[in-house]
Amino acid sequence: MKTKLGTFLALLALITLTACTGCKSVNLAPGGAYNPATTNAAGQVTLNAAPEQALYVADASYKLAYDLLSGVLKFERDNRAELAKISPKIKTNLDKIRPVAVDIDHRWALARAAYKANPTPLGLTTVQQIIAEIQRLIPAAQAELTPVYSSLNRTN
Repeated sequence: MKTKLGTFLALLALITLTACTGCKSVNLAPGGAYNPATTNAAGQVTLNAAPEQALYVADASYKLAYDLLSGVLKFERDNRAELAKISPKIKTNLDKIRPVAVDIDHRWALARAAYKANPTPLGLTTVQQIIAEIQRLIPAAQAELTPVYSSLNRTN
């Protein structure tokens, strides 16, 4: 179990470092998902005058938050029997977080699609509020693993 936890924490650190260093550039690739090219009837290709940087940042923020949260939930599910020996409350408490995470994920998909169809400041605010909701779940989920960390410290 120590190996899995260590691997999980190392992966978490790598994801965080990659996400932080990957955002240094403010340029989005022409013709990419956030700077789409359009073709008119004459076959001329034109690039979007204003790349969708706000959507890019929102997508990156949500993905990082979702991956962090789902990592904790997956770790618990994969190690449920061992974790129950440490504290049976871990499963119970994380099972309360799971449906909230699913609801947030569904609302994220709807809000993102609505913003993509009609990029307005209100739509961006809605997307940002949903990101804030999932970010608030991360410390609560990670806190449930505190007994695991304490248990590992006692065995070392």
